[in-house]
Amino acid sequence: MKRASHHIQLSLLLLVFTLPLLYGQQHDKHWLGRVWGQYKVVTMGFDEDDISYVVSPGQSLIHFETGVLAMSDAAGELQFYTNGNVVVSRNHNIMQGGKGFNEGSPFDDFLSDPWGLDPDTVYNTEYAQYAYQLIPDPYDGQVYYMVHGFVTYGGVGCSMFRMPKMQISKIDMSANGGKGRVVYKNRYFDEWSSGGYGMALVRHGNGRDWWVVRQQYDGLAYHATQLHRDSVVQVVESGIPELSTDWFNCIDSFVTNGNLLDVSPDGSMLLDNYGVGRAKLLSFDRCSGEVSLVDTFATGITPLVLAEGDLVDAYIQTFGFSPSGRYLYGAGWAEFAQWDLQAPNIAASKVKLGGVPWALNDDQTLMEGIPFGAATFAHGPDGKIYNFQNSAHNVIEHPDEQGEASGLCLAADNAPVSCLGPDVPYYLFSGRHPNFRLGPLTGSGCDTILSSTKQPVAGSGYGVTASPTVASGQVEVAISLPGYGGHVTAEVQVVDMLGRVLHRHSFPPYAYVHTLDVSGWPAGLYNVVLLEGGRARAGARLVVAR
Repeated sequence: MKRASHHIQLSLLLLVFTLPLLYGQQHDKHWLGRVWGQYKVVTMGFDEDDISYVVSPGQSLIHFETGVLAMSDAAGELQFYTNGNVVVSRNHNIMQGGKGFNEGSPFDDFLSDPWGLDPDTVYNTEYAQYAYQLIPDPYDGQVYYMVHGFVTYGGVGCSMFRMPKMQISKIDMSANGGKGRVVYKNRYFDEWSSGGYGMALVRHGNGRDWWVVRQQYDGLAYHATQLHRDSVVQVVESGIPELSTDWFNCIDSFVTNGNLLDVSPDGSMLLDNYGVGRAKLLSFDRCSGEVSLVDTFATGITPLVLAEGDLVDAYIQTFGFSPSGRYLYGAGWAEFAQWDLQAPNIAASKVKLGGVPWALNDDQTLMEGIPFGAATFAHGPDGKIYNFQNSAHNVIEHPDEQGEASGLCLAADNAPVSCLGPDVPYYLFSGRHPNFRLGPLTGSGCDTILSSTKQPVAGSGYGVTASPTVASGQVEVAISLPGYGGHVTAEVQVVDMLGRVLHRHSFPPYAYVHTLDVSGWPAGLYNVVLLEGGRARAGARLVVAR
């Protein structure tokens, strides 16, 4: 054991002095919220004391009540954020060209009254929730795209919402003195009259392009568009002939069309509603873009008594896969639940994880009898799963563990203390980021589909950083890998100058952030080692001070 430690120590010395600084795809490192009763933006960063919160100095010029997305660069530096209708630079000013999105949709902000006193806020209203996502350009580290559906009403009977067209808008952060500029907006790239509200973005098997996967309003067909930067390469249609909607009523149609179309972290599976209280698990081919049925299963309907005494049939409304893709989580008005997707009977594997997710008011006091204490699931850079609905901060600590071992902290069961800590007085939102760290399929021939001489953005090799480099308390360790996923065994070890391992942490699939506490450690110099596959890959220095 001692000999192995010395081997790591010698390898580390070479790594520290020979490796260039490398960064991973840390585009989701910052999430957003706002201050209770105010419209100041709260930047939630996975970059300091576990999670940091920075409040903007003034009132935000945009409004968001149900969600907002932030984009960081590959190194994890905040670039801009958007509510789908307005793009705001990191300095909290509306970006040049950053207004006028989604023109013609009933959810655009062209006809909205001003919100607040500043006349510039006439363009501040938010777009339809989850109808937009952000992706980076694979060849230019300063360019980003917003992919947003054109959401409208009607045309599909009881289903209400539809997205007959998809739009793309380009943002260049190298312009306007580094404050960014919207190069163009609302460019249509795909029209599909049967398009429902569900949308997912999945990295193509070549590791560079993106699939924009959409559901037909009745969930019986799927439509995948391959984007190479902002150009369409191909469109792939997939039907689900095994299923029928003959038994649907209006609520079944509404629920099926309104699902978010969740995607597993490795991009191989999709989860979609199949009427009320049922779901369908789908397979997605990242090379061909084809969607096929794996299974359908009951998710359950639970009677729930509301504050007014009304009895409602509550069902699971949102879903999220665990990092490995084995477990599925669901949230609704009555429960948080988990299913084992490898079980012979998926429906029978259901485990209820906590009490009813009642809503919380501004000071995180339980509002028993009022639902809305759960929202969409989002993967954190630390490997945890977060589910934020304003004051309700739900956290799954160990999402790849079964049942109660998953460590659900349900906000309603924990109130008035936030599951994020003792004092987090903010509205927060768990936005839907695609998996930026999903790389090419190993050994796959789909990388030859495109013949481009350009190379992807550099900086996706091995790297590890410790921040701050001189510390006496919390230290954030961030890693970058050439490949992430279930087959990758990434571990960080902190080694003293005698070669003794004082701390080790194994990263869940696709995670890249870990926080450790050095407050009880002796002062001195330590080495932080990144190991993958049992081999030392990168290193960094850490000084513990007193």
